[in-house]
Amino acid sequence: MFPMIRALVGIGVLVAMASGVWADEKPAADTRLATLRADITALVGKAKCANLVNCRVAALGIDACGSPVEYVAYSWLSTEKAALDTRIAEYNFAFEDARKGGVTAGACTPLPEPVAACVNGRCVIPAGR
Repeated sequence: MFPMIRALVGIGVLVAMASGVWADEKPAADTRLATLRADITALVGKAKCANLVNCRVAALGIDACGSPVEYVAYSWLSTEKAALDTRIAEYNFAFEDARKGGVTAGACTPLPEPVAACVNGRCVIPAGR
């Protein structure tokens, strides 16, 4: 075989192998994010409240400009804050790692921080806020 053809075949094999490794990382990152998000939802639980004072808002995810991607309402009465903060930090680190491997966003539009409300004994983020 000609040396040039051997080199091109070698490069093609390396590219194919490398793209297979990178392709496997995305599903693992998606699974990790889904697991952490489920953990956060479980920690928030029913977010029981007696009034608005019991409700708080936490930011989740970090977009390309450093703004939160979403917010979650929780109750300081029924949520273990330290465990929630730890899981949110893990989620944000995993989210940022996953974002770095993907496509970056064009324009930055920060998501305004909503105000939580106590509705029917549960902390929620009202629609449109």
